[in-house]
Amino acid sequence: MRRRPFASLSLALVLAFTTLGFCAQALADQPLDRIVAVVNDDAIMASELENRVVQARSQLANRGIAIPSIDVLRSQVLERMVIEQIQLQMAEQANLSVDDTELNSAVRGIAQANGMTLEQFADALEADGLSLAIVRGQVRREMLMRELQQRRVASEVNISDREVERYLQQQGAISNARYRLAHILVALPQSPSPDQVSAAGQRAEELYARLQDGADFAALAAAESDSGNALEGGDLGWRRGAEIPRVFADVVPSLGVGEVSEPIRGPGGFHLVKLIDREGGDQQAVIEEQRVRHILIGTNPNRDAQEARALAEQVRQRIASGEDFASVAQQVSDDRGSALNGGMLGWVRPGQMVPAFEEAMNQLAVGQVSQPVRSRFGYHLIEVLERRQQDVTDEAQRNRVRQTLFQRKVNDELEAWLQQIRAEAYVDNRLNPEG
Repeated sequence: MRRRPFASLSLALVLAFTTLGFCAQALADQPLDRIVAVVNDDAIMASELENRVVQARSQLANRGIAIPSIDVLRSQVLERMVIEQIQLQMAEQANLSVDDTELNSAVRGIAQANGMTLEQFADALEADGLSLAIVRGQVRREMLMRELQQRRVASEVNISDREVERYLQQQGAISNARYRLAHILVALPQSPSPDQVSAAGQRAEELYARLQDGADFAALAAAESDSGNALEGGDLGWRRGAEIPRVFADVVPSLGVGEVSEPIRGPGGFHLVKLIDREGGDQQAVIEEQRVRHILIGTNPNRDAQEARALAEQVRQRIASGEDFASVAQQVSDDRGSALNGGMLGWVRPGQMVPAFEEAMNQLAVGQVSQPVRSRFGYHLIEVLERRQQDVTDEAQRNRVRQTLFQRKVNDELEAWLQQIRAEAYVDNRLNPEG
Protein backbone atom coordinates (compact mmCIF):
# COMPACT_ATOMS: atom_id res chain seq x y z
CA MET A 1 0.00 0.00 0.00
CA ARG A 2 2.96 2.25 0.41
CA ARG A 3 4.45 3.63 -2.76
CA ARG A 4 14.72 7.84 -6.91
CA PRO A 5 13.08 9.46 -9.85
CA PHE A 6 14.81 10.24 -13.14
CA ALA A 7 14.07 13.54 -14.79
CA SER A 8 10.52 13.82 -16.05
CA LEU A 9 9.80 13.39 -19.72
CA SER A 10 10.67 16.50 -21.73
CA LEU A 11 8.15 17.10 -24.47
CA ALA A 12 8.92 20.71 -25.38
CA LEU A 13 9.23 19.84 -29.04
CA VAL A 14 5.90 18.07 -29.06
CA LEU A 15 4.24 20.88 -27.11
CA ALA A 16 5.26 23.19 -29.92
CA PHE A 17 2.81 21.40 -32.20
CA THR A 18 -0.11 23.09 -30.46
CA THR A 19 1.15 26.55 -31.34
CA LEU A 20 2.75 25.92 -34.70
CA GLY A 21 0.58 28.02 -36.96
CA PHE A 22 1.68 25.18 -39.24
CA CYS A 23 2.13 26.13 -42.87
CA ALA A 24 0.98 23.20 -44.98
CA GLN A 25 1.92 25.06 -48.16
CA ALA A 26 5.56 25.10 -47.05
CA LEU A 27 5.54 21.32 -47.16
CA ALA A 28 3.58 21.13 -50.38
CA ASP A 29 6.27 23.20 -52.14
CA GLN A 30 9.10 20.79 -51.28
CA PRO A 31 11.22 19.36 -54.12
CA LEU A 32 11.42 15.62 -54.74
CA ASP A 33 12.57 13.72 -51.67
CA ARG A 34 16.22 12.81 -51.18
CA ILE A 35 18.50 11.45 -48.47
CA VAL A 36 20.12 14.19 -46.36
CA ALA A 37 21.91 11.90 -43.88
CA VAL A 38 22.70 8.22 -43.39
CA VAL A 39 22.85 7.14 -39.75
CA ASN A 40 24.27 3.63 -39.45
CA ASP A 41 21.71 1.59 -41.45
CA ASP A 42 18.97 4.24 -41.56
CA ALA A 43 18.40 7.29 -43.72
CA ILE A 44 16.97 10.71 -42.87
CA MET A 45 14.99 12.13 -45.76
CA ALA A 46 14.75 15.74 -46.85
CA SER A 47 10.99 15.73 -46.26
CA GLU A 48 11.51 14.64 -42.63
CA LEU A 49 14.10 17.35 -42.15
CA GLU A 50 11.90 20.06 -43.67
CA ASN A 51 8.99 19.04 -41.44
CA ARG A 52 11.21 19.44 -38.39
CA VAL A 53 12.64 22.72 -39.68
CA VAL A 54 9.11 24.12 -39.95
CA GLN A 55 8.47 23.02 -36.37
CA ALA A 56 11.75 24.54 -35.18
CA ARG A 57 11.02 27.88 -36.88
CA SER A 58 7.64 28.04 -35.18
CA GLN A 59 9.10 26.99 -31.83
CA LEU A 60 11.72 29.74 -32.01
CA ALA A 61 9.11 32.29 -33.08
CA ASN A 62 6.83 31.33 -30.19
CA ARG A 63 9.72 31.83 -27.77
CA GLY A 64 10.51 35.22 -29.28
CA ILE A 65 13.94 34.03 -30.43
CA ALA A 66 15.39 35.42 -33.65
CA ILE A 67 15.42 32.69 -36.31
CA PRO A 68 18.86 31.93 -37.79
CA SER A 69 19.46 31.58 -41.50
CA ILE A 70 17.76 28.62 -43.14
CA ASP A 71 21.10 26.85 -43.77
CA VAL A 72 22.16 27.20 -40.13
CA LEU A 73 18.75 26.08 -38.90
CA ARG A 74 18.73 23.02 -41.17
CA SER A 75 22.17 22.06 -39.91
CA GLN A 76 21.13 22.41 -36.26
CA VAL A 77 17.92 20.46 -36.76
CA LEU A 78 19.63 17.69 -38.71
CA GLU A 79 22.23 17.20 -35.99
CA ARG A 80 19.45 16.83 -33.43
CA MET A 81 17.71 14.28 -35.68
CA VAL A 82 20.96 12.31 -36.04
CA ILE A 83 21.36 12.06 -32.26
CA GLU A 84 17.72 11.01 -31.93
CA GLN A 85 18.07 8.36 -34.64
CA ILE A 86 21.11 6.81 -32.98
CA GLN A 87 19.21 6.53 -29.71
CA LEU A 88 16.13 5.04 -31.39
CA GLN A 89 18.32 2.42 -33.06
CA MET A 90 19.82 1.54 -29.70
CA ALA A 91 16.34 1.33 -28.15
CA GLU A 92 15.24 -1.06 -30.89
CA GLN A 93 18.31 -3.22 -30.38
CA ALA A 94 17.50 -3.35 -26.66
CA ASN A 95 13.90 -4.38 -27.44
CA LEU A 96 12.50 -1.36 -25.61
CA SER A 97 8.85 -0.49 -26.14
CA VAL A 98 6.26 1.98 -24.89
CA ASP A 99 3.06 0.70 -23.38
CA ASP A 100 -0.07 2.18 -24.99
CA THR A 101 -1.44 3.11 -21.56
CA GLU A 102 1.71 5.12 -20.78
CA LEU A 103 1.62 6.72 -24.22
CA ASN A 104 -2.03 7.72 -23.91
CA SER A 105 -1.35 9.21 -20.47
CA ALA A 106 1.58 11.24 -21.81
CA VAL A 107 -0.43 12.60 -24.76
CA ARG A 108 -3.33 13.45 -22.47
CA GLY A 109 -0.88 15.27 -20.20
CA ILE A 110 0.35 17.38 -23.12
CA ALA A 111 -3.22 18.32 -23.98
CA GLN A 112 -3.93 19.28 -20.37
CA ALA A 113 -0.71 21.30 -20.16
CA ASN A 114 -2.05 23.34 -23.07
CA GLY A 115 -5.44 23.80 -21.39
CA MET A 116 -7.27 21.39 -23.69
CA THR A 117 -9.11 18.12 -23.57
CA LEU A 118 -7.73 15.36 -25.76
CA GLU A 119 -10.51 16.00 -28.29
CA GLN A 120 -9.74 19.73 -28.39
CA PHE A 121 -6.05 18.95 -28.76
CA ALA A 122 -6.76 16.66 -31.73
CA ASP A 123 -8.90 19.38 -33.34
CA ALA A 124 -6.14 21.97 -32.85
CA LEU A 125 -3.61 19.66 -34.47
CA GLU A 126 -5.91 19.01 -37.40
CA ALA A 127 -6.42 22.75 -37.87
CA ASP A 128 -2.62 23.09 -38.09
CA GLY A 129 -2.38 20.39 -40.76
CA LEU A 130 -1.25 17.65 -38.38
CA SER A 131 -2.86 14.63 -36.76
CA LEU A 132 -2.94 13.08 -33.33
CA ALA A 133 -1.23 10.02 -34.83
CA ILE A 134 1.81 12.13 -35.78
CA VAL A 135 2.07 13.56 -32.28
CA ARG A 136 1.65 10.12 -30.72
CA GLY A 137 4.51 8.87 -32.86
CA GLN A 138 6.76 11.72 -31.77
CA VAL A 139 5.84 11.26 -28.11
CA ARG A 140 6.52 7.53 -28.41
CA ARG A 141 9.99 8.25 -29.80
CA GLU A 142 10.68 10.72 -26.99
CA MET A 143 9.60 8.16 -24.40
CA LEU A 144 11.79 5.46 -25.96
CA MET A 145 14.81 7.75 -25.83
CA ARG A 146 14.06 8.64 -22.21
CA GLU A 147 13.82 4.95 -21.29
CA LEU A 148 17.12 4.27 -23.06
CA GLN A 149 18.79 7.14 -21.21
CA GLN A 150 17.39 5.80 -17.95
CA ARG A 151 18.91 2.37 -18.58
CA ARG A 152 22.24 3.46 -20.03
CA VAL A 153 22.96 6.54 -17.91
CA ALA A 154 20.68 7.18 -14.93
CA SER A 155 20.66 3.59 -13.70
CA GLU A 156 24.45 3.74 -13.34
CA VAL A 157 24.39 6.90 -11.20
CA ASN A 158 24.42 6.64 -7.42
CA ILE A 159 24.79 9.29 -4.75
CA SER A 160 26.45 8.16 -1.53
CA ASP A 161 25.79 9.49 1.96
CA ARG A 162 29.34 10.79 1.91
CA GLU A 163 28.63 12.92 -1.15
CA VAL A 164 25.58 14.40 0.56
CA GLU A 165 27.60 15.16 3.70
CA ARG A 166 30.43 16.67 1.66
CA TYR A 167 28.00 18.97 -0.11
CA LEU A 168 26.43 20.03 3.18
CA GLN A 169 29.85 20.77 4.66
CA GLN A 170 30.91 22.77 1.63
CA GLN A 171 27.69 24.69 1.16
CA GLY A 172 26.54 25.06 4.78
CA ALA A 173 22.79 25.62 5.19
CA ILE A 174 20.97 24.68 2.02
CA SER A 175 19.14 27.45 0.23
CA ASN A 176 15.97 26.99 -1.78
CA ALA A 177 17.24 29.61 -4.20
CA ARG A 178 16.65 28.65 -7.82
CA TYR A 179 18.35 29.92 -10.94
CA ARG A 180 16.98 30.13 -14.46
CA LEU A 181 19.90 29.56 -16.80
CA ALA A 182 20.77 29.45 -20.46
CA HIS A 183 24.03 28.40 -22.05
CA ILE A 184 25.94 28.22 -25.31
CA LEU A 185 28.27 25.29 -25.87
CA VAL A 186 31.26 25.29 -28.18
CA ALA A 187 31.87 21.56 -28.25
CA LEU A 188 35.18 19.73 -28.35
CA PRO A 189 35.65 16.23 -29.79
CA GLN A 190 36.81 13.39 -27.57
CA SER A 191 40.57 13.60 -26.91
CA PRO A 192 40.94 16.96 -28.70
CA SER A 193 44.27 18.14 -30.06
CA PRO A 194 45.80 21.40 -28.77
CA ASP A 195 44.85 23.08 -32.06
CA GLN A 196 41.22 21.99 -31.66
CA VAL A 197 41.12 23.31 -28.10
CA SER A 198 42.64 26.59 -29.21
CA ALA A 199 40.17 26.98 -32.10
CA ALA A 200 37.18 26.21 -29.85
CA GLY A 201 38.42 28.64 -27.20
CA GLN A 202 38.84 31.37 -29.80
CA ARG A 203 35.34 30.75 -31.13
CA ALA A 204 33.93 30.97 -27.59
CA GLU A 205 35.74 34.26 -27.02
CA GLU A 206 34.31 35.63 -30.27
CA LEU A 207 30.78 34.64 -29.21
CA TYR A 208 31.35 36.24 -25.80
CA ALA A 209 32.50 39.46 -27.49
CA ARG A 210 29.36 39.49 -29.66
CA LEU A 211 27.22 39.11 -26.54
CA GLN A 212 29.08 41.95 -24.85
CA ASP A 213 28.35 44.07 -27.91
CA GLY A 214 24.62 43.46 -27.48
CA ALA A 215 23.90 40.29 -29.45
CA ASP A 216 20.77 38.44 -28.31
CA PHE A 217 21.77 35.37 -26.28
CA ALA A 218 18.87 33.15 -27.34
CA ALA A 219 19.31 33.96 -31.03
CA LEU A 220 23.05 33.35 -30.84
CA ALA A 221 22.45 30.03 -29.05
CA ALA A 222 19.98 28.91 -31.70
CA ALA A 223 22.45 29.73 -34.47
CA GLU A 224 25.80 28.79 -32.92
CA SER A 225 25.49 26.51 -29.88
CA ASP A 226 26.51 22.86 -30.17
CA SER A 227 24.25 21.90 -27.26
CA GLY A 228 21.15 19.75 -27.68
CA ASN A 229 18.99 22.63 -26.42
CA ALA A 230 20.26 25.15 -28.96
CA LEU A 231 16.83 25.41 -30.62
CA GLU A 232 15.35 26.39 -27.25
CA GLY A 233 17.69 29.38 -27.20
CA GLY A 234 20.02 27.46 -24.88
CA ASP A 235 17.41 27.60 -22.10
CA LEU A 236 18.24 25.18 -19.26
CA GLY A 237 15.15 26.10 -17.23
CA TRP A 238 14.98 26.58 -13.46
CA ARG A 239 17.56 24.74 -11.37
CA ARG A 240 18.59 24.69 -7.74
CA GLY A 241 22.24 25.05 -6.85
CA ALA A 242 23.01 21.34 -6.75
CA GLU A 243 21.28 20.81 -10.10
CA ILE A 244 23.61 23.18 -11.93
CA PRO A 245 26.21 21.33 -14.05
CA ARG A 246 29.42 21.07 -12.07
CA VAL A 247 31.47 22.76 -14.77
CA PHE A 248 29.84 26.12 -14.04
CA ALA A 249 28.23 25.55 -10.63
CA ASP A 250 30.71 27.85 -8.87
CA VAL A 251 30.18 30.68 -11.36
CA VAL A 252 26.39 30.97 -11.40
CA PRO A 253 25.79 32.26 -7.83
CA SER A 254 28.11 35.19 -8.48
CA LEU A 255 26.39 36.25 -11.71
CA GLY A 256 23.93 39.13 -11.75
CA VAL A 257 20.55 38.65 -13.40
CA GLY A 258 21.05 39.13 -17.14
CA GLU A 259 24.83 38.68 -16.89
CA VAL A 260 26.78 36.26 -19.09
CA SER A 261 29.87 34.45 -17.87
CA GLU A 262 33.17 34.51 -19.67
CA PRO A 263 33.94 31.23 -21.51
CA ILE A 264 34.25 28.32 -19.07
CA ARG A 265 36.29 25.29 -20.13
CA GLY A 266 34.69 21.93 -19.38
CA PRO A 267 35.31 18.32 -20.48
CA GLY A 268 32.89 18.67 -23.40
CA GLY A 269 33.93 22.13 -24.57
CA PHE A 270 33.56 25.81 -23.69
CA HIS A 271 30.39 27.17 -22.05
CA LEU A 272 28.90 30.65 -21.98
CA VAL A 273 26.32 30.81 -19.18
CA LYS A 274 23.61 33.43 -18.74
CA LEU A 275 21.66 33.95 -15.51
CA ILE A 276 18.17 34.81 -16.73
CA ASP A 277 16.55 35.04 -13.29
CA ARG A 278 16.78 33.84 -9.69
CA GLU A 279 14.22 33.32 -6.96
CA GLY A 280 13.62 31.76 -3.55
CA GLY A 281 15.29 31.53 -0.17
CA ASP A 282 15.47 29.35 2.89
CA GLN A 283 12.30 27.60 4.03
CA GLN A 284 11.25 25.36 6.88
CA ALA A 285 9.75 22.01 5.90
CA VAL A 286 6.86 20.93 8.12
CA ILE A 287 4.52 18.06 7.28
CA GLU A 288 1.55 16.43 8.97
CA GLU A 289 1.99 12.82 10.05
CA GLN A 290 -0.88 10.52 11.02
CA ARG A 291 -0.67 7.43 13.22
CA VAL A 292 -3.08 5.03 11.60
CA ARG A 293 -4.26 1.44 11.69
CA HIS A 294 -6.46 -0.54 9.31
CA ILE A 295 -8.19 -3.81 8.57
CA LEU A 296 -8.00 -5.11 5.01
CA ILE A 297 -10.64 -7.40 3.52
CA GLY A 298 -9.10 -8.50 0.23
CA THR A 299 -10.56 -10.11 -2.85
CA ASN A 300 -9.46 -13.58 -3.96
CA PRO A 301 -10.68 -16.42 -6.21
CA ASN A 302 -13.24 -17.37 -3.56
CA ARG A 303 -14.34 -13.80 -2.66
CA ASP A 304 -15.36 -11.22 -5.25
CA ALA A 305 -15.50 -7.45 -4.67
CA GLN A 306 -19.14 -7.46 -3.65
CA GLU A 307 -18.58 -10.18 -1.07
CA ALA A 308 -15.46 -8.40 0.23
CA ARG A 309 -17.40 -5.17 0.74
CA ALA A 310 -20.22 -7.01 2.56
CA LEU A 311 -17.70 -8.66 4.87
CA ALA A 312 -15.95 -5.32 5.52
CA GLU A 313 -19.30 -3.78 6.52
CA GLN A 314 -19.93 -6.69 8.92
CA VAL A 315 -16.49 -6.18 10.48
CA ARG A 316 -17.12 -2.47 10.88
CA GLN A 317 -20.39 -3.24 12.65
CA ARG A 318 -18.55 -5.51 15.08
CA ILE A 319 -16.19 -2.64 15.97
CA ALA A 320 -19.09 -0.18 16.28
CA SER A 321 -20.74 -2.64 18.68
CA GLY A 322 -17.76 -2.47 20.99
CA GLU A 323 -15.27 -5.11 19.84
CA ASP A 324 -11.62 -4.08 20.05
CA PHE A 325 -10.20 -2.88 16.70
CA ALA A 326 -6.80 -4.50 17.28
CA SER A 327 -8.30 -7.86 18.23
CA VAL A 328 -10.58 -7.89 15.18
CA ALA A 329 -7.63 -6.93 12.93
CA GLN A 330 -5.61 -9.87 14.25
CA GLN A 331 -8.53 -12.21 13.50
CA VAL A 332 -9.69 -11.10 10.03
CA SER A 333 -7.32 -8.65 8.33
CA ASP A 334 -5.77 -9.90 5.07
CA ASP A 335 -2.80 -7.56 5.54
CA ARG A 336 -0.93 -10.10 7.61
CA GLY A 337 2.05 -7.81 8.12
CA SER A 338 0.02 -5.25 10.06
CA ALA A 339 -2.58 -7.71 11.42
CA LEU A 340 -0.03 -9.20 13.82
CA ASN A 341 0.30 -5.71 15.31
CA GLY A 342 -3.43 -5.05 15.55
CA GLY A 343 -3.57 -3.43 12.10
CA MET A 344 -1.04 -0.75 13.08
CA LEU A 345 0.69 1.04 10.17
CA GLY A 346 2.53 3.54 12.36
CA TRP A 347 3.17 7.17 11.47
CA VAL A 348 2.23 7.86 7.86
CA ARG A 349 3.38 10.81 5.76
CA PRO A 350 1.73 12.41 2.73
CA GLY A 351 2.21 10.33 -0.42
CA GLN A 352 3.06 7.06 1.35
CA MET A 353 -0.33 5.39 0.92
CA VAL A 354 -2.31 4.59 -2.22
CA PRO A 355 -4.55 7.53 -3.24
CA ALA A 356 -7.92 6.08 -2.20
CA PHE A 357 -6.57 5.16 1.25
CA GLU A 358 -4.90 8.55 1.76
CA GLU A 359 -7.95 10.54 0.67
CA ALA A 360 -10.22 8.67 3.09
CA MET A 361 -7.66 8.88 5.90
CA ASN A 362 -7.32 12.65 5.55
CA GLN A 363 -11.07 13.14 5.95
CA LEU A 364 -11.39 11.14 9.20
CA ALA A 365 -11.62 12.64 12.65
CA VAL A 366 -9.19 11.21 15.21
CA GLY A 367 -10.74 8.03 16.62
CA GLN A 368 -13.27 7.64 13.80
CA VAL A 369 -13.44 4.36 11.87
CA SER A 370 -14.06 4.79 8.15
CA GLN A 371 -16.67 3.16 5.99
CA PRO A 372 -15.18 0.44 3.74
CA VAL A 373 -12.67 2.13 1.40
CA ARG A 374 -11.95 0.44 -1.94
CA SER A 375 -8.40 0.23 -3.28
CA ARG A 376 -6.68 -2.20 -5.62
CA PHE A 377 -5.93 -4.37 -2.57
CA GLY A 378 -9.56 -4.75 -1.49
CA TYR A 379 -11.60 -2.90 1.18
CA HIS A 380 -10.05 -1.08 4.12
CA LEU A 381 -11.43 -0.02 7.47
CA ILE A 382 -9.22 2.88 8.58
CA GLU A 383 -8.78 4.57 11.94
CA VAL A 384 -6.59 7.60 12.60
CA LEU A 385 -5.30 7.45 16.18
CA GLU A 386 -3.27 10.65 16.28
CA ARG A 387 -1.99 13.54 14.17
CA ARG A 388 1.11 15.67 14.60
CA GLN A 389 3.12 18.35 12.81
CA GLN A 390 6.65 17.18 12.13
CA ASP A 391 9.61 19.41 11.26
CA VAL A 392 11.50 17.50 8.56
CA THR A 393 13.65 20.40 7.39
CA ASP A 394 16.94 18.56 7.85
CA GLU A 395 15.63 15.33 6.34
CA ALA A 396 13.95 17.18 3.47
CA GLN A 397 17.15 19.09 2.78
CA ARG A 398 19.19 15.90 2.66
CA ASN A 399 16.69 14.25 0.35
CA ARG A 400 16.67 17.31 -1.89
CA VAL A 401 20.48 17.40 -1.96
CA ARG A 402 20.59 13.70 -2.81
CA GLN A 403 18.09 14.12 -5.65
CA THR A 404 19.65 17.26 -7.06
CA LEU A 405 23.16 15.80 -6.90
CA PHE A 406 21.77 12.75 -8.67
CA GLN A 407 20.17 14.89 -11.37
CA ARG A 408 23.32 16.95 -11.84
CA LYS A 409 25.43 13.83 -12.21
CA VAL A 410 22.90 12.39 -14.67
CA ASN A 411 23.01 15.59 -16.73
CA ASP A 412 26.81 15.51 -16.84
CA GLU A 413 26.91 11.82 -17.74
CA LEU A 414 24.16 12.20 -20.34
CA GLU A 415 26.01 14.97 -22.17
CA ALA A 416 29.16 12.85 -22.33
CA TRP A 417 27.22 9.74 -23.36
CA LEU A 418 25.45 11.53 -26.22
CA GLN A 419 28.79 12.79 -27.52
CA GLN A 420 30.20 9.28 -27.27
CA ILE A 421 27.42 7.52 -29.17
CA ARG A 422 27.53 10.26 -31.82
CA ALA A 423 31.28 9.76 -32.28
CA GLU A 424 30.91 5.97 -32.49
CA ALA A 425 28.07 5.98 -35.03
CA TYR A 426 28.49 5.99 -38.80
CA VAL A 427 27.02 9.30 -40.02
CA ASP A 428 27.11 10.41 -43.64
CA ASN A 429 25.91 14.02 -43.64
CA ARG A 430 24.84 14.76 -47.22
CA LEU A 431 23.35 18.12 -46.35
CA ASN A 432 26.68 19.38 -45.06
CA PRO A 433 29.28 16.79 -46.12
CA GLU A 434 32.11 18.21 -44.00
CA GLY A 435 29.91 17.57 -40.84
